[in-house]
Amino acid sequence: EADVFLASLVFDYDDVSAVTAMLDSAEDGRTQKTRLIFECATELMEYNRVGSFSMASAGDGPSGPPPAVKAVLSKFSSGREEDKLAGYLELLKVGPELLKFVPGEKAGDLRTWMEAYRYWNQGGLSNVRSMLQLLVLKTRKNAAAAANAGDLSLPELVVTPATGLLHPLLFDESGSMAYASDPKSYMDWRLSSACAKSAKERKFPLAPDDAPRVALLLYRKHVITGQRYIADLIRAMEAEGLMPVPVFINGVEAHAIVRDWLTSDREVEKVNSGAATREPTYKPNEAAEVDAVVNTIGFPLVGGPAGSMEAGGHVDLSS
Repeated sequence: EADVFLASLVFDYDDVSAVTAMLDSAEDGRTQKTRLIFECATELMEYNRVGSFSMASAGDGPSGPPPAVKAVLSKFSSGREEDKLAGYLELLKVGPELLKFVPGEKAGDLRTWMEAYRYWNQGGLSNVRSMLQLLVLKTRKNAAAAANAGDLSLPELVVTPATGLLHPLLFDESGSMAYASDPKSYMDWRLSSACAKSAKERKFPLAPDDAPRVALLLYRKHVITGQRYIADLIRAMEAEGLMPVPVFINGVEAHAIVRDWLTSDREVEKVNSGAATREPTYKPNEAAEVDAVVNTIGFPLVGGPAGSMEAGGHVDLSS
């Protein structure tokens, strides 16, 4: 018997059905246990529960965050359904602090849920350990200990940007791995004398400045956990005469990166001639031109969890 259930990235139909059946058959149904469902299919998200906070639908109403939370969330995104995750990640940065000033048990339980997700989303051993410590404090059965849990300070969140660019030669002044904030900044560094000097010192192969540029979409959690294939892939591309533009993302917002941060000489030509228009979310001061995009993530760039799922949910397949 578990006091806490945690699930993340469950989208496959068979998996969703199996987890749903398991949760429905659990003792006390949805009314007791702490359940943290992060970045999963919408059918599972309604099982989120911490204390008095729940995402389950009330009667015939829709499931999901309470109306007040949805109203705040709308201020952090473009309003487009497919951009909600990016807006939600922005909310996570400030939401727990804002909820300190909201009275009521439900606000406190919602804050616990958001803090747990914030640790989980940042990833890494230290943050996961802190999340588990938070859950132990907040779900402890001893009432006096639980009441004092809010007074105990948790370890500081170790933050890695939600999106950014990396390269095995990119370091900060302390010698630690650094991240470029956007493709333009990355390209400015990649074509700089500092990069060439670092490559020479480390005997790292670099593609020529006029080499084809390939945007490389990487899973952020793999960057945080230091998966070796990322550096190997970048090095291999450079050695083969391709200039990688490695962008790490959480996953489902890949379409937004391609839309807002990447362009091509053909697209620039069409926009300049009036044959095409850009999306209003495009960021000209941060974008870079590329010749190709390689997606190493399991999420598609178009449709499915990467885009809007709402329309497909109302299609009558029999017709």
